[in-house]
Amino acid sequence: MMRGAYYTATGNTFLVVDSRERKLSDMEKRLLVLKYVDGRDGAIFVERDFMDYYNCDGNRAAFCGNGARTYVYFIHEKEKRNLVEFSSHAGNVLGKVDDLVSVRMPSPRFLGTFEEEDYSGEIVVVGVPHLVIEGDTDKVDWNALLPLRHLYDANINVFTVKKEGSLRIRTFERGVEGETGACGSGATSVVWLYSRRTGCEKVILQANGGDLTVSFRDGSAYLGGGVEKCSEELELQL
Repeated sequence: MMRGAYYTATGNTFLVVDSRERKLSDMEKRLLVLKYVDGRDGAIFVERDFMDYYNCDGNRAAFCGNGARTYVYFIHEKEKRNLVEFSSHAGNVLGKVDDLVSVRMPSPRFLGTFEEEDYSGEIVVVGVPHLVIEGDTDKVDWNALLPLRHLYDANINVFTVKKEGSLRIRTFERGVEGETGACGSGATSVVWLYSRRTGCEKVILQANGGDLTVSFRDGSAYLGGGVEKCSEELELQL
């Protein structure tokens, strides 16, 4: 019998499965995702010092920024640790719980620019690939942008600068195949580009689900925000 619960991290919603004592097969994880995620963004399998993340379509993703923050919060709850270091398919992650739950993100990698018909922007990988487009976040036509999602097999982020150090962001995520409440790796991609352009080292982003912060220290990007448990403990059956 597996145990789990539902959590939200700035609008991203997850099933968190406690598999610290029992390692599940990929098929078992997929079955649990398809059975229990039920309209949420994905599932986090908390293994011993390792995070395995699955999108709601039942497929593994290399990384999820807000999922990593949720992993840190879960360990903080269960093991009373404020500093949490673990591995993921995108590399090692260091997390901290204080006023916010924050994680050191994978190093952003710039893959270049793109220009397709009416849209142009940059391509950045932060664990997973992102298209970054500066535009009007009040008027986003996801149907028009959907071909880009498939052409580049990437998440799509549209952002607007509200004022210096403050951005509005909206994200369409692959695997979810829809707009989500937030995206931590997408936020990091946007801020990394914005910081290179402006020199701003700390940025607040307004996502659909709430505020995220991205800051840069010692050459690393740190993502911060809130995490909440939003259900009782569940008994999960395969």
